[in-house]
Amino acid sequence: MDLHPGDIVQIDTMLAGIPGMTGVHLIRGDQPALVDCGTQTSAGVVADALDGAGVGRGDLAWIVLTHVHLDHCGAAGDLARMFPRATVVVHPRGARHLVEPGRLVQGTHALFGDLAPAIGGLAPIPQERVREADDGHVIPLGGGRSLRAVWAPGHARHHMALLDEGQGALFAGDAVGVQMGDGQLYPSIPPPEYDVDAALGTLDVLEGLGASRMYVSHFGPAQEPGEALDIGRRAQAAMGQAARQAHARAPGDLQALRAAVEEAWPSDAALSTPEARVRWTAFN
Repeated sequence: MDLHPGDIVQIDTMLAGIPGMTGVHLIRGDQPALVDCGTQTSAGVVADALDGAGVGRGDLAWIVLTHVHLDHCGAAGDLARMFPRATVVVHPRGARHLVEPGRLVQGTHALFGDLAPAIGGLAPIPQERVREADDGHVIPLGGGRSLRAVWAPGHARHHMALLDEGQGALFAGDAVGVQMGDGQLYPSIPPPEYDVDAALGTLDVLEGLGASRMYVSHFGPAQEPGEALDIGRRAQAAMGQAARQAHARAPGDLQALRAAVEEAWPSDAALSTPEARVRWTAFN
């Protein structure tokens, strides 16, 4: 658990027992908010960290999800039960999956196979505790401070970023990319939902917010926001073009597609340390 400027606390969820895989962020205030919450298997780690940060079981006001992939939302049901005053805020496309998570969990487990137990599932959340966030929705934190939801499709259709306007801090989720073990930021482009055109449009929107700090979910404070957004834009444009060309040449050949994407934007800079390689290969 690390304290950052502006009463922002980064919590390492210790996904699969590995440090530096996934971070969630507590924003302290009169109405404390947790941005993302990690996997169901990390719920206990996150709850203990909130307790350690002085957020009691009756204190947490908001659980705000950037999107409904299980590494970001899987603990939401368990934490909603443990923190009974918290309202769960999510993109409208993701709300139904929190209330009836069976399809989401089944699809995720099919994708990860033997690794699924390390992720866990998602306990259903009562519908009355789920709030849908339109683009621009404002989440009050008290004391005149608030979070603004910014729809950010590309990585997923149900993705949004959160801007702490008073602090100039942007919580980008997976929209810009991931950085692990001090490696360079690298795009996160999960099949089958990734949309390169939407992703590039999102980066323009995020740049326009003028944030002074940016946090990515995997993992921690990004490089200077403008630099990170520029890397994300160049990388995703190159990888998207390569993927389209590979698909046109050999539809359905995933090996050829992966090779084309790697050639277009090599992962060497992202995997430049042993820590980065351990984290990257754990679920890839």
